Amino acid sequence: MTSSPRQRAGVSAWLLVALLVACAVLAGLLELLLVPLRAGQVLIPVAVLFSIVSNIVLPRMAAALVPSVLAAALPFAGWLLVAVGFGLLRRPEGDVVLPAGGYVEYVGYATLLAGALAGTVTVVLAVPAGRAPPPRPNRDTGDATGGVTASGVRRGDRPGQ
Repeated sequence: MTSSPRQRAGVSAWLLVALLVACAVLAGLLELLLVPLRAGQVLIPVAVLFSIVSNIVLPRMAAALVPSVLAAALPFAGWLLVAVGFGLLRRPEGDVVLPAGGYVEYVGYATLLAGALAGTVTVVLAVPAGRAPPPRPNRDTGDATGGVTASGVRRGDRPGQ
């Protein structure tokens, strides 16, 4: 059996979406590791900016490859899984990736919140809503208005009853 070029393009597009999911997982891990970044004594919150950018760019790229909400949601889901899994949960030894105490804790929470908000909004807006399906013809009358007249009253209904 040979597959059509359209099916092959679909498979290659989904493989590229899988690559974008892997990029999102690595971006999430890198962003968590950049939370305590300092220049001398000054905390530099670049992780917040990176989380916003990665959760806007990666889902939009996936939606451009495969125009579906699922494709747009997969990179964000990979990022969210890493951010919650490595960022908030403790390891058996008691270690955490996101440090606590001081302003670095706020940068960690801002990274999670900003990335989650940016990813959610991007996934919702990435694929425009489809058009409403055309009205089905009414079985009784055969028209496509569903039995509703231009005045908004159903045929057969009497006003005032």
